[in-house]
Amino acid sequence: MSTRALLKALTQYETDKADGTADIEVFKKWVASAGEAELWRINAFGLADTLEVERQTLLELLISLAFEGVFELNWDFHCTECNAVAGSHNHLRQATAQDHCPLCDVDFRNDLTNNVEVTFTPSPLYYRISKRFLQRQTAKTVELHKRKSIRLPQPYVSGIDCLHIGLFRELFESETLSIRESMRIGHVCVMFTDIKGSTALYDRLGDTAAYGLVRVHFDILFEKVEACGGVIVKTIGDSVMASFKSPRDGVAAATAIRDSFKQLNERKALRNEILVKVGLHTGSTIMVNLNNRIDYFGQTVNLAARIQNSADGGEVIVSDAIRADSPSIELLRSHIRSLTKRRVELKGIRESQTIFRLNFDDARSQRELMPSAN
Repeated sequence: MSTRALLKALTQYETDKADGTADIEVFKKWVASAGEAELWRINAFGLADTLEVERQTLLELLISLAFEGVFELNWDFHCTECNAVAGSHNHLRQATAQDHCPLCDVDFRNDLTNNVEVTFTPSPLYYRISKRFLQRQTAKTVELHKRKSIRLPQPYVSGIDCLHIGLFRELFESETLSIRESMRIGHVCVMFTDIKGSTALYDRLGDTAAYGLVRVHFDILFEKVEACGGVIVKTIGDSVMASFKSPRDGVAAATAIRDSFKQLNERKALRNEILVKVGLHTGSTIMVNLNNRIDYFGQTVNLAARIQNSADGGEVIVSDAIRADSPSIELLRSHIRSLTKRRVELKGIRESQTIFRLNFDDARSQRELMPSAN
C-alpha cells in the first residue's frame, strides 16, 4: 500500500507543529521506503537505533504524532510464558490486570515493567494495514510458538518507559486505567518531598510572599525531576510525589534538588526559608486510576512517604534498597561525604526500617561511601 497519504500527513504536521528538535525528516525518509512489516508495530527505540537518532527524541515524536491522530499508540501485552502479544489496546482504560494467551491457554498478570510494550501504527485514515498481512503475521506467530522461539524485541519501549516521558503525561494526562483496574509495576523509584515548617512560613511572611516562594519551590522541583528522567505523579499541598525508572535517576534528582535549594537560599538571602525534605525508596508498586489520573499505591509508596517524614529540613533520606543499588552509590561518590545509617520506626510500618541520611559537604569528598555510626 502507498505511504503517500501518510507522508502528506507527516509533512502537514511538520509545517504546523514541529519545532526543529525532532528528527522528522529522517523519520519521513524511513516511512517513504517502509513496508507493512515495518509500519505495523513501530518499536521507537529499535527504530531510533537503526536511524541513529536519540531514542527519547523519536519516542516523543511518535507520541506527538499519536496525539495528533497521525499514528495510533498501542499497548501490547505479551504473554509471560511464550512472549507472544496476547492482547493489544489503543487506550489503557481498555486494559486489564490479567490477560489470557490463547496459544498457551494460560492466564497471566501484566506488569508495566516487564511484559507491556508500547508500539505505534499509522492511523487507518492515512495507511491501512491489509488483512492479508495480518493473517500472515498470525500464521507466523503460531509457527514460532510451536518452535518456542518468540522473543521480545530488544530494545523495546516498555509501559514504564512511556509513563516516564513527560510529553506523554502532558498530552495524554487522562490516559489511565479504568477506575476498577490496577496494574503491577515491577520496579520504580518513588520520591516524596515536603517543605519543613510551611505553616510557620505563611505565618511569618504572609500569604502572598509565602505562596510566591512555594511556587518557586514547585518550579525547581518540577524542573529537576524532569531533567533527571522522572515525572511528577501528584502534588499534595506543599508536597510532591515523583517517580523514576531507576534508583539512580531518583538519587540524581534528589541531589540536584538539595543543591538548588541551598543555592536559592544563599542567593536570595532567605535565611533557609525554603528547607525541603526528600525521601526515596524503590521497589514494586501498582498503578491505579485516581481522579482520572495515573497514581501509584502500595508499600513502596508508603515507605517512601514515611522516609520523607523522618527527614529534617534540607535532608535527603534514602532507604536500604536505594543504598544497595550500585549505580546510585557510584553517582553519590562525587556528591556526598558519607552516609549516616539509622534504624527507625516508621508510622504504620510494622517492622523497623534501615534508612540512610546523605551527608553533603562543599568539598565533594571522594571518600568511600561507608555508613557512619549515628
